[in-house]
Amino acid sequence: MAVFTDTDELHRVMNDLWTAIKNEKEMAAQLLSSRLIVTFHYREPDGRLTVDCSDGKEMVITVGDCNKKPVVEMFMKSSVAHEFWLGKVNVPLALIQGKIVSKGPVNKALALLPAIKPAYGLYPSVIEKNGLKVSIT
Repeated sequence: MAVFTDTDELHRVMNDLWTAIKNEKEMAAQLLSSRLIVTFHYREPDGRLTVDCSDGKEMVITVGDCNKKPVVEMFMKSSVAHEFWLGKVNVPLALIQGKIVSKGPVNKALALLPAIKPAYGLYPSVIEKNGLKVSIT
């Protein structure tokens, strides 16, 4: 069963989550210091989200098409993204298994995993706010 009913729902949830991350000063500061542009490509349903930290001052979140060239791209099923934000995905293992496919210097993105770990605590409230009827345990 799909976690998200359609692309609009996927985009809304991921945008809300990344906006919450952006509003958390400590997480945002660590991500901004990376100066990375990361695009997440989702499927089932299809979607795209770009997080642009390139200027080191403001995190810009874009859902859908984006004209910024990403440094790192991550490709995965939407259900894998959902499981990731619940803290249930071992990213290096998911990369080896092909559940997540990366393009670009993935080591730079992996280095940010400890910085975004607190977002695992934000995700259930984002799910609830958006009225999703999925298991978050």
